[in-house]
Amino acid sequence: MHNPFVLLTTRLLESLIKAGNHFFVRQTYQRGKNQLDPLNKAAFLFTHYTDYSRAKTHYDTLENDSNRFLYNIAEEAHYRKLFIAAGQPEGFKVYSPIVQQAWKPTAPVAAKIRHYIDQKLKWTPARQDGVKADLFVQFGELFITLKYGIHEVKLPLADIENF
Repeated sequence: MHNPFVLLTTRLLESLIKAGNHFFVRQTYQRGKNQLDPLNKAAFLFTHYTDYSRAKTHYDTLENDSNRFLYNIAEEAHYRKLFIAAGQPEGFKVYSPIVQQAWKPTAPVAAKIRHYIDQKLKWTPARQDGVKADLFVQFGELFITLKYGIHEVKLPLADIENF
């Protein structure tokens, strides 16, 4: 699975807090788990929010995730636990939904996008006509926007990866 997100570090966490993010939603993040590493127990995504209501809405969408948690940095215990997580505890990977550089699909993802377009969307772009692909995150899930001429479609990245 494609994982474009950066690891959460204490420096990044400090920057996010300084920018006014006081709420963080933790969720299970399968894209971040290395299935080939027996020492990697789990991966988590910590999404930052300045607004409690948006954080709570995200948290509420994760009702089936037993690892979900809503941190409020005003609570000392939450604040300490956030910094523990940002320290990348042994056996765990903790990510932030920040893409470090402009996203460009990897060769395997680009091939799957082309296949999806051919089979599902029936678009027929010429070689010189590029299909624009952009990622966006909603409640911790990666989505892709595909644009070609007047056509546009938004779908979970997993739909393309699993096609």
